[in-house]
Amino acid sequence: MRTGGLIHAELMSALVALRHTDTFAVSDSGLPVPPSVPVIDLGITYGMPRFAPVVELILDEIAVEAAWGSADVVTANPEAADLLTNRLKAELLDHEEFKQRIGRCRFVVRTGEARPYANVLFRAGVPWL
Repeated sequence: MRTGGLIHAELMSALVALRHTDTFAVSDSGLPVPPSVPVIDLGITYGMPRFAPVVELILDEIAVEAAWGSADVVTANPEAADLLTNRLKAELLDHEEFKQRIGRCRFVVRTGEARPYANVLFRAGVPWL
């Protein structure tokens, strides 16, 4: 039994199955996801769990080499914009392009975040020693 970090079995299984250059996303409660992309739904109510803590927990578990977000986050959600641009150094894309890339993800982790554009697309890296 794990003693800390993520304890959601489905999410841990998906993260462990990632390979170099695979993409996945962490989303707010409203991001449209194509039916062909599996969704790991963590949302229990609007606002829980929040986007940022879920992202931080995931980053403690895996290596990522790139991140992307929607450029609309800058004006619509300053807190998420700060996380994306400062902490994650995410490249911001046109929102339509961002949504198109979601269709190529291995999976999407849906949070309960109720503020707009709190979404990030990650590319898995390799933790070279």
